[in-house]
Amino acid sequence: MATITDKQRLSRQYSTTNLWIGLLAALLLLTIVLESVCLGLLYVNDYLKGNDTSAFAERHLLTRPFLSTPPNPVPGKHFLGRLPFGDAGWGTPFVADSLLGYRMKPAISVFYVAPSAEYLYITDDNSFSVDVDDPPIALQKPADAYRVIVLGGSTVMGAGAPRPSQNIVGMLRKGVQTRGLTGPNGKRVEFINAGVDGYNSAHEYLYLVSDLLRFKPDLVIAYDGWNDLVYDFNKNLSPFSTTHVFIRSRVAESFSIGGSILLVGQNVKEFLTSSSFRLGLVELPRRMFDRLRSGAGTVQSSSAPLDPRNIEFYDINRRAFLALADDQLSIALFLQPLVGIDDRMLSAEEKASWWYPTNEKVLRNRLPFYEQAREILTRLNARDEGNGHHCIADLSHSLKHVSEPVYADTGHLLPKGNEVVAAQILDRLVLCGFLR
Repeated sequence: MATITDKQRLSRQYSTTNLWIGLLAALLLLTIVLESVCLGLLYVNDYLKGNDTSAFAERHLLTRPFLSTPPNPVPGKHFLGRLPFGDAGWGTPFVADSLLGYRMKPAISVFYVAPSAEYLYITDDNSFSVDVDDPPIALQKPADAYRVIVLGGSTVMGAGAPRPSQNIVGMLRKGVQTRGLTGPNGKRVEFINAGVDGYNSAHEYLYLVSDLLRFKPDLVIAYDGWNDLVYDFNKNLSPFSTTHVFIRSRVAESFSIGGSILLVGQNVKEFLTSSSFRLGLVELPRRMFDRLRSGAGTVQSSSAPLDPRNIEFYDINRRAFLALADDQLSIALFLQPLVGIDDRMLSAEEKASWWYPTNEKVLRNRLPFYEQAREILTRLNARDEGNGHHCIADLSHSLKHVSEPVYADTGHLLPKGNEVVAAQILDRLVLCGFLR
């Protein structure tokens, strides 16, 4: 009798275990089905809206395992894989900075995936953008070097150039070698690419005075305009997209239990909706909620009129840069070219590109901003005429007479565009007496 009872008990336990396993398997299967449906809806929505879907599978947890991982292109660097351009994931290529808000991670390699190309980014131990065969940058400047630091956003960092050697700093380096240019007293010219994706002129200035002056540059070039134009002051009172103000608020929240729980919730949400391990089950409701919250009558920033603070801060930052110049440091300020601000006729290839349909909506604020930016540079040029440590130029017309494709999108340049603009920069530096 006892034996029968034991058998019945074991049978019931086995049945209960099987039941739980079956329930968990059914729940997992249901989750996968629902996730697949959500991903399908997200993909169709992006496709119908004309959004880039080339890296859709790489962004999501369910589809990512089915993709092959490319080999590390640079041995010795931490390879971050392939990240969607303009949506690189939750802080993946960046580290937090208490002053600047964020900066590039040191010693990494990463492919940024755009709709029609891949861009390889490499950083050295100083977080500078480099290529595989670039010589290392030492903190101590060599005695025979004329050190030039180039500041800017993604255009300087290399967006649009498949290889780092093809970005604008790479083209400057190539141009100096081809033309046999030197610094004062025949010194060799050493370029440092300090461009950081998303930085505007305020970031660049603070980056320079807080960190880069220790490298003792002889010349600092600020090549920008685009990020100052598109910055949204309605979302941020400070002229920084991710600032010390934001980080300070997170630190303050972390000192309370409620604030810490809120931060954990925000981090989990960002991980599941903005990283390369997104869940459609979370992303789809979040998109729907954001759409409902924004409201049908809300004016989007892309169509909002130009905020006068954008040009005001651009002016302030230009003058702040120039105030740093002295007998040991020269400053060059260049306004970058963008689609639509120079009457250039786009090539047939550019008109057939993925970004051309979006061209009209980005032009509304470009023209008034650039008109005022040019006036600022003209005024500063007149004010500083004869100053041997300033070089100021509007390069926004550099590509006007180039018939070949030069734009990778509405602002980033293909290698040909970088080559043309780099040649213009070198001409200006020679004219200003910085290079010989």
